[in-house]
Amino acid sequence: MKVGDLVIVATLGEIKAYKANPRTPEAEAGLKPNEVKLDLITAIDIVQAHKKVQDLVTGIEGANKPGFLNRAFSGENHNLKAEIYKEAVKAVAEDIDMLIEQYGEKKVFLSLPKPIANDVLSYLKNSSKIYRLVEKDLLKIDKNKLIDEFKPEILK
Repeated sequence: MKVGDLVIVATLGEIKAYKANPRTPEAEAGLKPNEVKLDLITAIDIVQAHKKVQDLVTGIEGANKPGFLNRAFSGENHNLKAEIYKEAVKAVAEDIDMLIEQYGEKKVFLSLPKPIANDVLSYLKNSSKIYRLVEKDLLKIDKNKLIDEFKPEILK
């Protein structure tokens, strides 16, 4: 990881983006570009993932309106959890795409939990810009230890 790289850690409920900034004067001058520290640039809370099925079904006004949530009234609520998951995955992918477009001038390092990684990647438009993908939930890890999680030795 070098100065200017983007690190994104995400789950279905939250996304954090970090920028690799120089830790030492030598790194700032470009002499030692691997001496970096991560600074949080943004944190995004995905609201869709925190909604409960019962809140969505019982909180709907106007049961005659078309839409996927209203099908629950006609006995089709068995698809509701799958629809909510799909919408949350799309929201995460859209936010990751936005972060890559806004901050990903150099390499992009991405962390997603293994159960959702393939689903999120299938919706990403900027997946070609991802330099390294780690299929772990690294959201709660200290940012000082996060750099080590993306090293190639750890991934093998």
